[in-house]
Amino acid sequence: MIDFEVKPLNRAFKLIRIKPQMLIKMKEVVPDVYYIGVNDHLTKLFEGLWPIPEGVSYNSYVVKGEKTALIETVKIPFIDEFLKKVEEVTSFDIDYIILNHIEPDHSSSLPRLLEKVPNATIYCSKKAEGMLDSLYGITENIHVVEEGEKLDLGGRELVFYMDPLVHWPETMITYDTKDKILFSCDAFGSYKALDFGLFHDECDPDIYYEETIRYFSNIIAKYVKYVKKAMEKLAGLDIKIIAPAHGLIWRKNPQRIIDLYIHLSDRMAIPGVVVIWGSMYGNTAKVVNHVVEGIKEAGLPVKVLNFSADHLSYLIKETWKYKGVILGFPTYDGGPFLNTSYYLHLIKRKDLKERIVGFFGSSMWSGRALKQAADQVQELDWEVVEPLLEFKGSPTDEVLEQAKQLGKAVAERVKSS
Repeated sequence: MIDFEVKPLNRAFKLIRIKPQMLIKMKEVVPDVYYIGVNDHLTKLFEGLWPIPEGVSYNSYVVKGEKTALIETVKIPFIDEFLKKVEEVTSFDIDYIILNHIEPDHSSSLPRLLEKVPNATIYCSKKAEGMLDSLYGITENIHVVEEGEKLDLGGRELVFYMDPLVHWPETMITYDTKDKILFSCDAFGSYKALDFGLFHDECDPDIYYEETIRYFSNIIAKYVKYVKKAMEKLAGLDIKIIAPAHGLIWRKNPQRIIDLYIHLSDRMAIPGVVVIWGSMYGNTAKVVNHVVEGIKEAGLPVKVLNFSADHLSYLIKETWKYKGVILGFPTYDGGPFLNTSYYLHLIKRKDLKERIVGFFGSSMWSGRALKQAADQVQELDWEVVEPLLEFKGSPTDEVLEQAKQLGKAVAERVKSS
């Protein structure tokens, strides 16, 4: 089993304070291939949904042969920084613009870029062609790419592979045959700005590893069957470097990030338990430590999160990561606590299957909330560990002991699985 636990950060990393104006310098990936992306420390919610307290990068690349191709652009608020880098590397002498993905964080600088390079030919998939018109009114100088098509730059060749629904239907991947670089678009990407280095061997990659898992579970997870198809398609390629649209470039050991994606797309999980709880008046909260005690007695790692204090982005990520899940929440309006209901909705939407789960929570006059939640997760082939520990009002000593046994039972079931 792959271990993707994060190592503790060393003290030097913890003391660094990143300012929003910190920029990534243009950098050579290999001779004649350049990184010209930007850091975003201004956006608070990626896609307007997912918190990025440590920012995110928008990665763009220039590939030079006798002709020059630019792969991806950046989000429009960073257009001035981006154009300076484009000019520095190319003097705006660009023959091709490769659009692996049309989502605006990849493409919204395109209209401004075309003002500088109006004769450049845009390479994109068939579905992307219509999206270019819808988003930007761009209809000219577009070349629609076919599966496996090659672009000869003169001394360097690019090959295009369709990658639909990872995570939009128009997505494709670009492969450089000379230096074996996979420009992988959103695949193998992560949250977190590139403040500690561009390449995974320039920094401690573990500080990005957890953010890769969170990015996958938030953005890519719903489309895991398409991720698996893409991985199978690319399995025969000799990949020396993975250059994604967000996050680190993997150049010395790309297999590590490939293995993680295989692991995540198979919905595999490490043997541990995440406890996620919420409480209105403190009654459900009184049980949490006893559940955790039972898990620890069984000898498994445990992560504790709160439905009211922790963003759903992190709840989804930890549920994707751990095999065992214990949910604690009170009854509200005759059903699960509202934040719990939204969590259950997203877990179903992300199609996360095959977890082992236990439930506990307080109620007063209605006893349906835990059963309703259990019925929902069983639709995803989650195994529910009985009994559902529902109690009236404040927990008694007997309930607290049952809570400890619930934690232990879920942990033991995880170990045996």
